Amino acid sequence: MNRIGRNAGRLKLPRDPLFRLLAINGIAGVAVAGLVLSGIFWSNIGNLRVLVLNSEDPVLPVVMLAVALVITLGSVVIGSAIMLLGESDTGGAPPLRYGRMPVKSDLKTLPVVAGGRRGR
Repeated sequence: MNRIGRNAGRLKLPRDPLFRLLAINGIAGVAVAGLVLSGIFWSNIGNLRVLVLNSEDPVLPVVMLAVALVITLGSVVIGSAIMLLGESDTGGAPPLRYGRMPVKSDLKTLPVVAGGRRGR
């Protein structure tokens, strides 16, 4: 089979790892937004399904809600993927590096005098 037939159904992802991460998680965010949108209309939250179906142009509110959900939930998924980049494979946070700032064990308390106006 030639190369075109074999890769016809595959999604072309960028080679750069950062852009690949953003693309994959952006697609996941769109899928989550679609699930939330369908869940909102399926469960009829706030009588929204009835309001949309009884409006003159039902496409406009659905598109507006879908775009808002894609922006919001897509950003959440992409942001969480970026924040998890530093995580290790063990599931915990990376170990602290103690070489950056020396830790002093002989800490002392300092007296602080609060200066304020009296006679209010």
